[in-house]
Amino acid sequence: MLWLLVLMCCALCGSEEDLGYSLSIGNAIDVFANYGDLSQVTQVVSADYEDEDYDPIEPFREKNIRVFENVSSIITPGDTMVNMNLHLCETFDDLLQVYFKHFQIEGTDVPWKAFLGDWIPDEIMRAFGMEYDPRPDDCCYVLVTLSKTKNSVRINTERTIKVKDYVFRAIEQLNASDATDLRRFMKSYGTHYIDSYITGNFIYQVFKYKRSGYNTLKNFIRLRERRRSNSDLRFYFSSIFLRQVGDIRIASGNKTIEKWARKNLRDSQYLFSRPSLLRLHYNRNLAFKLNEMMDNGALLSLNLKTLKPLFKDTSIGDRFVEIVENDLKLWEVNA
Repeated sequence: MLWLLVLMCCALCGSEEDLGYSLSIGNAIDVFANYGDLSQVTQVVSADYEDEDYDPIEPFREKNIRVFENVSSIITPGDTMVNMNLHLCETFDDLLQVYFKHFQIEGTDVPWKAFLGDWIPDEIMRAFGMEYDPRPDDCCYVLVTLSKTKNSVRINTERTIKVKDYVFRAIEQLNASDATDLRRFMKSYGTHYIDSYITGNFIYQVFKYKRSGYNTLKNFIRLRERRRSNSDLRFYFSSIFLRQVGDIRIASGNKTIEKWARKNLRDSQYLFSRPSLLRLHYNRNLAFKLNEMMDNGALLSLNLKTLKPLFKDTSIGDRFVEIVENDLKLWEVNA
């Protein structure tokens, strides 16, 4: 009895040591634990508060567990300078899809719902620096982003990965024909593992367009690309075409940088002066200053894959994935 008690305590201690709340390649999470509100445990959008005493936030704070042995990662350093991109979005849903395009959760087609699905529309729009609009799809949008990558990390697939002993024993006790038993396993050991991620930071701004103005901008960009011209886009970001200029936000939630951007990135057109990230395109000094300020407090990309590799028996693995994907579809529809 004493020997059995020692074995049970060792197994329990081993599993507790494998629990964590930070980014760890190969570790497993239960996507359903915070589905619809993953943005509360991952730093992906700007927090809606005005506290100037900013405390650095970890990019990832979700409970996870080590389910594989001998996991190693490949780390690639990021760019030393920020990169600017313009994204054309026909609808507000397109805007959300574009913003979360580097976030993949195997088994779902709409990853952004896992992060913001439980938010009311007003909260989502505030996170993007915009005023609430009950009919957002009457307009079009341009998302301007400047990103700076710290590290790109992915799992090393060249090494043979072994399943942890206590996970293997739990799998042996599974009744694959019982969906309740499989869901109980998911709550204990997760649904997905972290296959890759990118950390860094990015600053973003949304420009809300009249549909006619958006079409004019889109046609101009097509013509410019066809002619391989560097014609100035600034005119097409004027009030003639716009309905609203969103506030400048930063994914890490660093209010010091947001405040600096609102003060220094002001664009004057006609009688108006307003913050605009496009100022960085015309002022290299401001771009260098922002580059120096950008921290490593945000998650730029996250790729989660189902825990199918845990199962040596492919039929059990297929059944596990089937339940995960079916549940994800249901949660996705209801989010």
